[in-house]
Amino acid sequence: MRRLGDLHDATSRWLFALAGGALVAAVSLYVFEVIMRYGLGAPTTWSGEAVQYALAAMIFCALPDITRRNAHVAIDIIPDALPVGPAIWLGRFNAMLGAVACGVTGWIVAGEAIRQFERGLMTNAANPIPRWWITTVIAVGFASAAAHFLRQIAGRRQ
Repeated sequence: MRRLGDLHDATSRWLFALAGGALVAAVSLYVFEVIMRYGLGAPTTWSGEAVQYALAAMIFCALPDITRRNAHVAIDIIPDALPVGPAIWLGRFNAMLGAVACGVTGWIVAGEAIRQFERGLMTNAANPIPRWWITTVIAVGFASAAAHFLRQIAGRRQ
């Protein structure tokens, strides 16, 4: 079980690095578009779409590692006001809610990705790409985050 947890952590860190790469790509493409549009008077038809796809990758590739590190934005007035025991149980309850929400969402999105793949659906864009690529990234992010929440509840997270 420990090796599986280590693999999950390594995968989450790799996805986080991929999110960083998507950020670099999005910023570079945005600057490229500005130069092309306003500097050379030759706007592209594809760079805005690519930035949108990179945004999805940034968010959902970063989500598992953010969850692994418990680095979400938190308003912790109530947990800080509670004694240690109830605060721990509240944390576990919140982690369970997060696991259920991310797990159910990941399941629904994965089903949609399969449907998109089977139907060959493309994005509604000037330069369409298969929708399932983006939807799969979203499903993987939610599913991995759900697993991290469950690991936090079990106390197996480092």
